[in-house]
Amino acid sequence: MGQRKKRKRAGLTTVAIGIPLMLLAGGWVYTKWPDPPMEALRNAADAITVARDAEAAKYAPELLEETVALFDSAMTHLKTENNRFFLNRDFSRVEGFAGEATRKGALAYEKASEKARNVNHTTAATLEDLEKRTAGFKTIYSPLPLRKAVRESFNQAVMILSEARLAREKGDFHIAEVKLEKAGKLMRDSEKKAGTMLEEYFMDYPRWREMADKAIARSASQGSTAIVVDKMAHLLRVYQNGKVRAEFKVEFGPNWIGQKSHKGDQATPEGVYQVIQKKDRHRTIYYKALLINYPNGDDRVRFKKNIDSHKFSRKTEIGGSIEIHGHGGRGFDWTNGCVALDNKDMDVVFSLARENTPVIIVGSLEPLEKVISHVKSAQ
Repeated sequence: MGQRKKRKRAGLTTVAIGIPLMLLAGGWVYTKWPDPPMEALRNAADAITVARDAEAAKYAPELLEETVALFDSAMTHLKTENNRFFLNRDFSRVEGFAGEATRKGALAYEKASEKARNVNHTTAATLEDLEKRTAGFKTIYSPLPLRKAVRESFNQAVMILSEARLAREKGDFHIAEVKLEKAGKLMRDSEKKAGTMLEEYFMDYPRWREMADKAIARSASQGSTAIVVDKMAHLLRVYQNGKVRAEFKVEFGPNWIGQKSHKGDQATPEGVYQVIQKKDRHRTIYYKALLINYPNGDDRVRFKKNIDSHKFSRKTEIGGSIEIHGHGGRGFDWTNGCVALDNKDMDVVFSLARENTPVIIVGSLEPLEKVISHVKSAQ
């Protein structure tokens, strides 16, 4: 009995000592057990979400990519540490990557927000500028017989500009920015090519002015009549005694810019001509007509050079039957190279003209700068 009591007391003593030791050991393990930095990871994840909502993928893509890469590194290290024995775990690198991801995410948000504000303002200014340039192009260049590629380029610019406007209205400023850049490039290219065409055409301005001035001076000195046709202004003026007696709007062939070179080119000739026949309504398919002497000597020399240089086939014909006639007033250029007037205006011109009346057809009576200035002021 005595031995049993001794063993029982010894056991109780061991338990009494062991429990505190276990509690102490448990406390030590608890204090040494590292917890994963979940709050830091949540902060990093939130930073990515906020940055994405600010459209950082569009406006700060590199920063957003860095943020996501840092967060992925944090999650990779978290998984690695969780696979270790718990007392050997070290989440310091996880916390470091998460903290850096949070910082980068905040930078991505700030940059994206700032860029979005800037794009909003810049796209508004760019859109306004391009819309003004579109209106200017339509006023100055659209009425001209532009090359097909130039007109198509301009029309494409207008279409893309419309898409950019809709994107802005929807708040898609990044899309608007991209479309405005493309529309601007097409617009500038169209303006450059159309402008070059006009500049090259107006290289003949001194000759045009000289031809017209001589005819007007002769009208003044001889007390005679002269007809001067200004293509750019689409005007026909009848001079008597060097003064304008009548002025009318006229229409030409669709390819009126430049010199007529051959039959079927739908171009109206330029040069010094004269009326060789007056046709009333019984001798012309039009209301009335004044036949002029196209081709004249200059036209024939130029045509021969084009044939000899193989610019045209030898089967090409020089053409003829160019008239000032009625049935005009349609509001667009439609003839086969003739000059067309409204019938009531043709009555006046027909009555003032005689056979041998000089007819001078020029590209413009004003220099290019003045022509463009007049067009802009009329907007």
